[in-house]
Amino acid sequence: MRLLLPKRIQTRTFHFTRILHENPLELYNRRIESGRLRDDPYQRKIITDLSLLHTALNDYKPPKVTTPSVEDLKPKVGVSKFISKLFPSSIKEPDIESLLEKDNEVKGIYLYGDVGCGKTMLMDLFYDTVPQHLPKKRLHFHQFMQHLHKRSHQLKIEHNHNDLDTIPLLASEISQESTVLCFDEFQVTDVADAMLLRRLMMILLSPDYGVILFATSNRAPDDLYLNGIQRKSFIPCIKLIKKQTRVIYLNSPTDYRKIPRPISSVYKYPKPGVKYDSKSFQTSKTKHVTEWYEYFNKENDDKQINENFELEVWGRKLNVPKCSYPYVAQFTFEELCGKPLAAGDYLTLATSFQSFLITDIPYLSIEVRDKVRRFITFLDAIYDNHDRIAVTAASNFNDLFVEPEDLKKGNFQLYKHQESKGEEETFENDELVTKHGFDKKIAKKASMFANDEERFAFARALSRLSQMSTTDWIENVRPLNLQGEKF
Repeated sequence: MRLLLPKRIQTRTFHFTRILHENPLELYNRRIESGRLRDDPYQRKIITDLSLLHTALNDYKPPKVTTPSVEDLKPKVGVSKFISKLFPSSIKEPDIESLLEKDNEVKGIYLYGDVGCGKTMLMDLFYDTVPQHLPKKRLHFHQFMQHLHKRSHQLKIEHNHNDLDTIPLLASEISQESTVLCFDEFQVTDVADAMLLRRLMMILLSPDYGVILFATSNRAPDDLYLNGIQRKSFIPCIKLIKKQTRVIYLNSPTDYRKIPRPISSVYKYPKPGVKYDSKSFQTSKTKHVTEWYEYFNKENDDKQINENFELEVWGRKLNVPKCSYPYVAQFTFEELCGKPLAAGDYLTLATSFQSFLITDIPYLSIEVRDKVRRFITFLDAIYDNHDRIAVTAASNFNDLFVEPEDLKKGNFQLYKHQESKGEEETFENDELVTKHGFDKKIAKKASMFANDEERFAFARALSRLSQMSTTDWIENVRPLNLQGEKF
């Protein structure tokens, strides 16, 4: 059984009426007329490129890909482990130089630009109009890499060989399932991912496999895996992506994160002067949790609530303290982020449930940086699956991240300190402000992280939390099918 790519389509488009043969420009115009989108001249210019790709795909016939022999993927007897790692199998892979000399029949798209400029919307617009004769998949890139590692592990167990070269098998499975492969938020930060991706892309983007790549990213191709370990080995992958896609920069001045939307009351925290553990707030907190749980569970006919529900992640059990599967799951912050959970755990939760209640989020500081990282990973997972979230917290999210010395015992109250005037001005030239358009206060709070990728992920999480509090987000959650899976 193949588990590399999830069967459900990972897309954030929520109407299912599709006009046959509609191209991206026609769909864009229709959504503007209906009020779902606002006309943006920068986006409209790029949609011309999307429509050109759509036209090319109408007549595209992908090559037939066969599954390689497992025996050819096992290390040869008598060959040293060192040589086996350099040349994992006897399967002939495309030569990078020959790939860079010629264009594929159809070029994909690599669309990059700042957060909030509409890249994901444009990719979803294209995805919704891919000609029906071509199989397609759309995933968040981080999710794709998780599935890739998981499937590689499964193949080694399935064929009882730890040294099996799984990449040719993975490439054949992907190309057989997906002629058009859409990645949202393409980024490479890990050396293992970089080396795996290099070989995989060499195969997928070759004429013999004919996969068409559409990727969105916050970084230009030349900035991928910048300053990474063994980056020189990843450069050929960057060159190949630039060769086999049309690289487009979206420089729209409109930040769609900042367009005002109705704010719902999903985030509950004490008013100024009220303590989190006070009787009055605890009473209103309980009411808030009960009301949102019932709202998230309203489509569940039996209304059953399970305690200590178990999900399976890579052969082990993940405990959900309280839930009504697959509608809503409830955790305390400590249950969700205080344990050594990984990205795979949070992705499993995000794809298993439609809504989440997270209670008792304390003030957070650099001293609990691991918990903050886990919370960010969780938020990324549920955002990419368009899940809903309601919380109770010590403060609103913009004020939740503080200096360690400001925390009182229990981390739900602060000591009062006089903030020095002009302190935020030191962040006015921060890259998060000047390049990505985040507020200086967010840049200041993100400074708890030394790594640029983590600082950006933190700032983006705060921006997404704001979006996930809107009425539009709450009302447009992705529906469930009868089996409980999200479309």
